[in-house]
Amino acid sequence: MSSVSRTKVMKSSKLLKNTWPFKRSVNTTSALSCALVSLTLLSCGVSSYSQAADLLEVVDSALQQNLSLSSAETRLKSSQYDLDINRGKFLPSLDLSANTRWNDSATHQETGGEANNRYNNHGVNVTLSQTLFDLGDLYSQASTQVSVDTETLRTEQTRQSIIRDASTTYFEYLKNNAQIRATQAEYNSSAARLTFITRNVELGNVAGTEKYEVMAQKEKTANTLRSLKKDQRVILTKLENIVQQPLNPDHDLQSTIQFNEITATRQRQLNEIMYTSGYDLLIAQQEVKRNRQSLKETGATFAPSLKGSVGYTYDNTNDASANVFPNNGTTEEAVYTLTLDVPIFNGGKDYYRYAQNKVNIERAEIDLQDSKQQSQQAFDTFIYDINDYSASLRSLTTIIQANYASYKGIQKAHKLGTRTITDLLSAESKLFSSIRDYENARYDYIIALVQLNELIGNLNLSTIGKIAAQMSPTSDSKTDSPIPLHLLAQ
Repeated sequence: MSSVSRTKVMKSSKLLKNTWPFKRSVNTTSALSCALVSLTLLSCGVSSYSQAADLLEVVDSALQQNLSLSSAETRLKSSQYDLDINRGKFLPSLDLSANTRWNDSATHQETGGEANNRYNNHGVNVTLSQTLFDLGDLYSQASTQVSVDTETLRTEQTRQSIIRDASTTYFEYLKNNAQIRATQAEYNSSAARLTFITRNVELGNVAGTEKYEVMAQKEKTANTLRSLKKDQRVILTKLENIVQQPLNPDHDLQSTIQFNEITATRQRQLNEIMYTSGYDLLIAQQEVKRNRQSLKETGATFAPSLKGSVGYTYDNTNDASANVFPNNGTTEEAVYTLTLDVPIFNGGKDYYRYAQNKVNIERAEIDLQDSKQQSQQAFDTFIYDINDYSASLRSLTTIIQANYASYKGIQKAHKLGTRTITDLLSAESKLFSSIRDYENARYDYIIALVQLNELIGNLNLSTIGKIAAQMSPTSDSKTDSPIPLHLLAQ
């Protein structure tokens, strides 16, 4: 910052000290003391369980602890076992069975004595079988691989969504904090002015109607401030749920960060990246591929299959009454089987399943085309938003400077009696409104940038690191002014 700019900032700081004077009465002092005690207790309670965190720490913690990502990774591991399950169809199977039997029978004959027969037999059977040719197994394995690839993409998409949620919620918190900072300053100004005018009304220096205008604006600002603080608690709770731990965001955007527009050349480059790396499109393409593999798998049910097996049987018996072979002794048997299975007709079930899969392919292709259109629309919207925020920040800079100059002039004129309190309140409201609009545009620019990177499949720790490099600890702030002083130095 040049010496001239530094001088302007110093002068602006001095002006700001007198812009919203706060003359305390006895009651106001007591109220402030109670508030300070409450805030101190609250800050002690927060520090006991919340840890300060910058953007990278928050995102990294979310990736390590978020339950949605853990579930997605577990689901991916489960799906990878499907490959091993299907691979078993190409490997031989070996079956072993053993049996033993004891027989004790008695026959009561009308002539002659009783015929008793007691014997046992036992045996073992070993069968080795192997599928030699089956198109259905080949296509089933290919379909399973596509499903695993799709699940891998979904897991990476979940990872990016966690990064997006953590980072955008972080900036939503900072945006809300900036709104609170500006609204708190506006409230302090209204409270100080109400105290000042109330005294003047009591002394008969000003009309009583001025008090009610100031009172109305103070209560309106207090209501807005209360809602903002409620929103802050909601946002912080959401962020802690994403990260799965209590935290306190303590890094904010530097005042020197550049909010540049995305040029037409860069837009074309990013658009090409989206069509090759965007996870929505990649998953939609995988769905088309999976349905085509399912069609092939269903079509394979009409093709013949060939299987072979080798079996060995050993049987030992001591049945003395047997009239056929074998009676007493052992039997060994080896069986070689080659089976050709040719499907002919099964009620049309396979045909209708084949027709159904053809329709599924059409649906998947329609979904792919729809995904392309939606992704392109989202891409264009993010580009328009980012460039609009960039342009609006330049305009809002001028608006803040003009509103501040106008406010200072009307404030002086009001003291001289040439402008009414309504004029002063309106000028102050415009000033703080433009400050809030400026802060919103800054954070919305970053949020849209994060969402754009997710859309094109380029959201990772490296991307977040580039944004985090343009942030600094909030304790580094040299002023508590609600007005961005660097704008007044321009």
